[in-house]
Amino acid sequence: MSGGDPGRIGGRFLEACVGLLLAAMALYAAISILRAIWLYLCIVVLVVGVGALLWWRISSKYRGW
Repeated sequence: MSGGDPGRIGGRFLEACVGLLLAAMALYAAISILRAIWLYLCIVVLVVGVGALLWWRISSKYRGW
C-alpha cells in the first residue's frame, strides 16, 4: 500500500478536525460581526446606491455638452 507512514493517519485526522474547528469559529465570528453591523451596512449601501444613481442621472443629462 502506498500512503506513507500509517501512524500519520491519526495526525492528519487531528489536523483536519482542528482545521474544521477553526473554520467554524471564524464563520461564527464573521456572522456575529455582520449581525452587529447589519443595519448600518444597509444604510451605507442605500446612501451609496442613491448617490451613484444621482451621479449617473446628472452625468447622463450633461453628456452631450
